[in-house]
Amino acid sequence: MSIIESEHVKFTYGDAWVLNDISFTTCEGEFLGIIGPNGSGKTTLIKIIDGLLMPQQGSILIDGQNIRTIRRDDIAKQIAVVPQDSPIIFSFTVQEVVMMGRAPHLGRLRFEGKTDFEIVRKAMEITDILPFASRSINELSGGERQRVLIARALAQQPQIILLDESTAFLDIKHQVDFFDLIKALNKEAGLTVITVTHDINLASLFCDRVLLLRDGIIHGIGTPHEVITESNIKEVYEANVMVDRNPVTGLPRVTLLASHPAD
Repeated sequence: MSIIESEHVKFTYGDAWVLNDISFTTCEGEFLGIIGPNGSGKTTLIKIIDGLLMPQQGSILIDGQNIRTIRRDDIAKQIAVVPQDSPIIFSFTVQEVVMMGRAPHLGRLRFEGKTDFEIVRKAMEITDILPFASRSINELSGGERQRVLIARALAQQPQIILLDESTAFLDIKHQVDFFDLIKALNKEAGLTVITVTHDINLASLFCDRVLLLRDGIIHGIGTPHEVITESNIKEVYEANVMVDRNPVTGLPRVTLLASHPAD
């Protein structure tokens, strides 16, 4: 069953289309990866799915409802976003940051209640950050901060999580830990996940399907085997690569070939 439908979406910041005739569907419980070079429209597409931007043409449907007709707080009950990083100026505790995810459910006049604290505690348990619930968010490492942002997203109790290059500043270990956690939530809690990533190999490893953007147009969409091919990657990224099969998973694996290899 489709939970997100993009119908002929077009968007421009000026004279040129940033996204041009983007049509695809995402099924409930799917893990979809969006890949493509810089400037291909990935982050813009995420913002349109989240309702932060509205397309000049076309539409986004969430559970069959046009996002233009959904109130902002109701969107936040359905969709949560985990960004690259979320600058937090004040020294909030981890629990306070996670509690921010309850905002769409509280409204303007209601204070946090027992149920809200239970939901926040559960989100911290799932993401393994409960031991430092009382610590300042500014004292944490990059990987720990990203787990806090996932917990904040989970506290919203969304159907959909959007990841906008959420592992961009993490090392390899923390990238894999992050995606392992998201995949577990995807499988065990049935969350629909859409991730924008520059790491094609991570997309291949974790995503059910991959959407490849080039200059605001869908160049390909399908399983990693269908989309992550040598011809597609060379054409879209204009890079000299080899695509073979990961010897452990059998999934496509991209290796960058240097123009001038070291001796």
